Amino acid sequence: MISFTSAARYKAALRSARAGSDRIAAATSKPEEMPEDARYFLTDDSQAGFGVTPDGTLIGLFSRVKGRGDTLVNAAIREGARLLDCFDGFLPSYYQGYGFRETERVPNWTAGEPDVVFMSLSM
Repeated sequence: MISFTSAARYKAALRSARAGSDRIAAATSKPEEMPEDARYFLTDDSQAGFGVTPDGTLIGLFSRVKGRGDTLVNAAIREGARLLDCFDGFLPSYYQGYGFRETERVPNWTAGEPDVVFMSLSM
């Protein structure tokens, strides 16, 4: 089950996930960079979660448990996620499977790293 949670509890779970996984650390922002005005959600075991900003941007989606992506993305859409940004590679095509479409692409600020892809939910 995924439930609304406080920013502090979400950030603690994200901090733990980032510390335990280089993959999660590379794909998510630092907890201190996460906006206070977003709504945050965690699974009951605090091993996965996401945030949705007031403008509908999906942020900080993470999971320490394989196989929860579908549940998390669908929950985020139900909670109002309509925009997102991610690194090029696997994620743009993954999010396309949920109806998101690329709207912009910008070079990564780190030379040689994947582009940043901005996406919007097509309804």
